[in-house]
Amino acid sequence: MANVEHAEWLKHGHKEWNERRRLIHFTPDLSGINFEFVLYELGSKGNNKSFFSRFNFSDANLREANLEGLNFSRANFSNADLTRAILSNGNFKQARFDRANLTNVIAQNAIFVEARLNDARLIGMELSGANLNAAEIDLQRLSAEQVDAIGELSPPVHLQIGLREDRARFITKQDREQTYLVTYGTNRKPIWEQDEIRFGSERDNKLNYGACQVFVPQAHKVGSLGSPFWKRLLKGDDRLKIRKITELNRDLYWTLIRENFTSSQGASPPTVLIHGYNTSFESAVLWAAQIGYDLGLERGVGLFSWPSVGKIRSYQADEATVEASKYYLADYLLEFADQAKGIGINILAHSMGSRCLAAALEIIGTRHPGKLDQFNQIIFAAADVDQDVMRAVGAHIVANTGRTTSYVCSKDKAVQLSATLHGYARVGFLPPVFTMDDIDTIEVERSNLLELGHSYVSSFKEILGDIHQLILSSTPPEKRFLIRSASSGSKGHWTLKE
Repeated sequence: MANVEHAEWLKHGHKEWNERRRLIHFTPDLSGINFEFVLYELGSKGNNKSFFSRFNFSDANLREANLEGLNFSRANFSNADLTRAILSNGNFKQARFDRANLTNVIAQNAIFVEARLNDARLIGMELSGANLNAAEIDLQRLSAEQVDAIGELSPPVHLQIGLREDRARFITKQDREQTYLVTYGTNRKPIWEQDEIRFGSERDNKLNYGACQVFVPQAHKVGSLGSPFWKRLLKGDDRLKIRKITELNRDLYWTLIRENFTSSQGASPPTVLIHGYNTSFESAVLWAAQIGYDLGLERGVGLFSWPSVGKIRSYQADEATVEASKYYLADYLLEFADQAKGIGINILAHSMGSRCLAAALEIIGTRHPGKLDQFNQIIFAAADVDQDVMRAVGAHIVANTGRTTSYVCSKDKAVQLSATLHGYARVGFLPPVFTMDDIDTIEVERSNLLELGHSYVSSFKEILGDIHQLILSSTPPEKRFLIRSASSGSKGHWTLKE
């Protein structure tokens, strides 16, 4: 029987399906499936008989599947197992069946014009009335009865087809965009709009996984998500943009993490980012892509996105949600630790996301204390966390993880407002400056930081440069060239150089 989840993914269309398969290799199990029934379940979209055109079914298990009467033109069935499948009256023009197993397939009156069947297994394939005009097929693999049953047959045009494909490959290579990979785990509830997935602010009762491809323009500048409108009019569009969001199930997601961040030779260290208050899912993805790209994490970054409302006036709602999300972040980090055994994981949390991280690490430390040593660099950026809470939680964190760093600033109006609202000092704002044994507090005081506001950590080149040394080389603060010991003389108190 077919894998129910794989069958469900078919309904999202070929772009979503093919992108998922491009991101991570898996063997689709669609055995025994009736593709006509899939169209029926799609409702009005099911009226499109060409819905299955261009799908990548390579290596798939399609044994005894029913593809009858549907359009699979330009689909890829290379190395697929279609034993006893029904292809009758189907359109497979320019489809690829190279090395596919077509044993005992029923393909009466099917169209295979310009299809490729190189090295395909054709024993017992029923081809009466089939049109193989200009198809690439080895006639010696066909029985005399099969040849007699074929409706139309002209010599294969290997040269013509080959030239067309070479040209397509050349164009694709030349026009390929520069994209950056952001893998995500989120407890936001997914919303499907036609064939596209997105996430709002509604909470889910489980983790959802996937990956995003983010376009990074050639004109991108370090620390920037894109120029203001008036500058784009003059110099062109330099904004980062989400090109594709691809849903993955739990197994495929962690396979991607293992292959992309742990098993790849020379892979950049696995790094998880956690966004702050007033951040939509789309904004979180762009923020993560900008930081990861600017830090030189060439294999991409992981993002945990909690269901922030994404509105300035929803501070209290975000506070409640970030508290509820700590359990999901703890589960996500535990799973990450299991997949990246022996490789230190870096974590950077911004603003209110720092509360979620501190609480999640406390949960992990209580339930699975041995897992904390999997976390290498813990970075709190502009942390909207009560200083007394951090002292209580931090004592446990710093004793069991790698280095912990906190970036703080007196010009951060957002964290200052939080301190005023709560009536207690916050970790990310000074005075008073938050210091604690085994936590490196980096005081960031520059005149031009006022215009950057709450996003200074991701926007200021010098800070990104310091984080780069921290994450990629685990360089201790006394050896990092962008910071110096603060005038207070307190241990672990540093300041950004002028």
